[in-house]
Amino acid sequence: MNNLAVELNSQLEGTVAYRMFSELGRRMYFPKGIVAQAAEAKQRAHRFNATVGMAYQGGDVMTLPVMRDLTAPLGPSETAAYAPTAGVKELRTRWKTEMERKNPSLHGKPTTLPAVVPGLTAGISLIATLFADTDTVLLLPDLFWGNYRLIFEETRGSRLREFEFFNAEGRFNREGFADGARSAAGAGKLIVLLNFPNNPSGFSPGPEDVQFIVRTLTSLADSVPLMVICDDAYFGLYYTDDTYRQSVFAELADAHPNLLAVKIDGATKEDFVWGFRVGFVTYAYKGITDDHATALEQKTTGAIRAAVSSSSMLSQSLLLHAINHPSYQSQKDQAFEVLRSRFARLQAILERKRDTHRAPSLEALPANSGYFMSFRCHGIESEELRQRLLDKGVGTIAVKNTFLRVAFAGIDEDQLEDLYEVIFQTAEELAS
Repeated sequence: MNNLAVELNSQLEGTVAYRMFSELGRRMYFPKGIVAQAAEAKQRAHRFNATVGMAYQGGDVMTLPVMRDLTAPLGPSETAAYAPTAGVKELRTRWKTEMERKNPSLHGKPTTLPAVVPGLTAGISLIATLFADTDTVLLLPDLFWGNYRLIFEETRGSRLREFEFFNAEGRFNREGFADGARSAAGAGKLIVLLNFPNNPSGFSPGPEDVQFIVRTLTSLADSVPLMVICDDAYFGLYYTDDTYRQSVFAELADAHPNLLAVKIDGATKEDFVWGFRVGFVTYAYKGITDDHATALEQKTTGAIRAAVSSSSMLSQSLLLHAINHPSYQSQKDQAFEVLRSRFARLQAILERKRDTHRAPSLEALPANSGYFMSFRCHGIESEELRQRLLDKGVGTIAVKNTFLRVAFAGIDEDQLEDLYEVIFQTAEELAS
C-alpha cells in the first residue's frame, strides 16, 4: 500500500469512515504527482511555470478566438483551463454556504468541503468505489433509479436489499424500512441509500417519517457501522406542505459517531442545467475533526483523479457566476412555480379520474415532489402499456413491468390533460 494511503488511513483510523472503506477505498490517496506539483508551482513559481500541460500566451490560457467569442464575458482561465481535481475552491465554498442556507438544521454541524464531481451519477459511483465491496449490502426502496443496480451490483458486486416503499395506506413504509434495515445490518457494515424526492415515484416523506428514519438508523449504528447516502438529485422541488423540506443529511450529519452521512447533490436539477454535469459530494459524522475531514477529502480527490481527472471548468465557472448573480434565487423561484403549477394541474386530473372510477388498472402512487409520478399497474403489464403508448406517440418509462413512470415536469401544463387522457384510455383498452 502506498505510504500516502497509509498516512491517510492512520488519520482516519477509529472513525466510521475508516470502518466503512472498501479495500480499494483504503488504498486510495491523492498522489503528489503532476497535479499536486502543479498546484505547488502555482503558488511559488513566480518566474516561469512549466508544469501543467496547457498552452499559454501572454500569461493567459491560449484559446481559439471563436471559443473566446462564444464564452464571453468569461475569461480563458474560467472556461478552457483545467479545474482543480476536487473543483474550484470558490464554488465549493459557495455551495457549502448555499447548502447550509437551504438546510438550517446543518448550521453548526461540521462537514467536509463539498468536492466537485462530473454529475451526481459520478458522485454515486465514486462513493461505491470508496466504500462498497463484493460483500457489502445496500438497502434501498423497491422503487429506485435503475442505475443504482449498475453502479453497486454490477460494477462493485454489492448485494441490493429492497424494502417496500409504500405501506397499504399509501404512506412511507416505516415498518418495512425498519425491518429491512435490521435484517440487512446482520451482514456487517451497511449502506443505506435514500433518494428524496424519489425517482420514479415523486414522493418525499414528512417530518415525522424523517425522524423515524433517523431514530432507526442511529439505533442500528450502536452495533454496526452505517453509511447513509442521501441522493438529493431533486432537492428543493417540494409541492405540498406536508413534506420534509430539508435533506435527511441535515438530520444525520451529527446523529451518531458510527454513522457516516453522505450528501450527493448538484446543479443538475436544482439549477436547471442538466448537461453541465456539476455534482457535489459532502461527508459528515458525529465527532468529525478537521484532520478527519481533510483525510476524507484527500481520499475523495484521489478517486476523482483516478476516474475523471477533474470536472468541467466552464460549467463550474458558469454555475459560480449564476449563484452570485443578484437575481439567482428569484429566477429559481419562478422556475419552481412553473413545476408546482404543473403538479397542481396533474393532481386535479388524477382526482377527476378517481371520481369517475376510470381505468382501475392504473393506481396513482403518492407523489408530492420532484419531476415524476408513477402508476402501479393492475392486471396489465407496464411494458406492454409503454409499447402501446409509443404506438400513439407517447413516451413513458416502464419500471419492473409493474410501474409506469410519467415525467410531468417535461410536459407543458396545457398539454397535461391530453397526455393523461391518452394514458388512461390506452390502459382501458389494454385491460379490456
